[in-house]
Amino acid sequence: MSRVAVVFLIGAVGISWAAIFGRLAAPAPPVMVALWRMIFAAPILVGAALARGELPRGRDGWVLFIGGALFALDLALWYTSLTLTSIANATLLVNTTSLSIGLWSWLTQGERLGWRFWAPAAVALGGAGLVVRADLGQGEAVWGDVLAILGSFAYAAYLVVVKESRARCSTLGSLAMATLGALVSLLVYALVMSVPLLGYPANSWWSFLGSAFITHLLGMGCVVWSLRYLRSTFAALALLAQPVGSTILAWLVLGESIGVEQGLGALAVGVGVVLCARAAAKE
Repeated sequence: MSRVAVVFLIGAVGISWAAIFGRLAAPAPPVMVALWRMIFAAPILVGAALARGELPRGRDGWVLFIGGALFALDLALWYTSLTLTSIANATLLVNTTSLSIGLWSWLTQGERLGWRFWAPAAVALGGAGLVVRADLGQGEAVWGDVLAILGSFAYAAYLVVVKESRARCSTLGSLAMATLGALVSLLVYALVMSVPLLGYPANSWWSFLGSAFITHLLGMGCVVWSLRYLRSTFAALALLAQPVGSTILAWLVLGESIGVEQGLGALAVGVGVVLCARAAAKE
């Protein structure tokens, strides 16, 4: 196995723990998991970017910083969804970003997306319908599904907004500035809404630390670095790394299983999303 593949697998495991840390952080509010993830990670990323002279400035810096607010919205919605629905549903639905980006490109930029995109998109949407349908009648679970889908829209918007700036800036610099923007946005929200920053039990603090160092720094860092050297086909498959890994960890750590209908829907969403990503990359 190549070094790049090993780094990717390490990153996949790291990001897969995000949902577990989000669930284990209770009774801390979901927004606090996102905020403390940024508080612990931002100084390290920004410091490293400054030391290497890679921290974006000027227009690119501001675009990435403002884009970080959309990244913060994605995290806040997704961490909240974890308190309402299953980890499998939340991580799967929030990773349907390629569908949102494809539709946005088609609507606003006139990009032609042939049947290789639309056919799997229909499969993915049908699978998402099955996943959500499995939660109907289960109280707040369906609202958790909705929040996860909205989170995917927020992350897609972030990617669209920062697309050109990310192409001109280094991976470290882009991640550092987006993290800084997310930190400021989440901190302002917490202060305005009077969400306490301190006073949480030990399990919450361990989860905050895990989210920052294992998920954000190790996980995201390894995945983003490795995708620079992997084929686009593998990059598309990478979209499934977090939902698959998180579902397995939820079963092992939390004893959370999925039903047959939910599993079939998840399979349809996964296959559809991967094929959509491959089709969009070829257009």
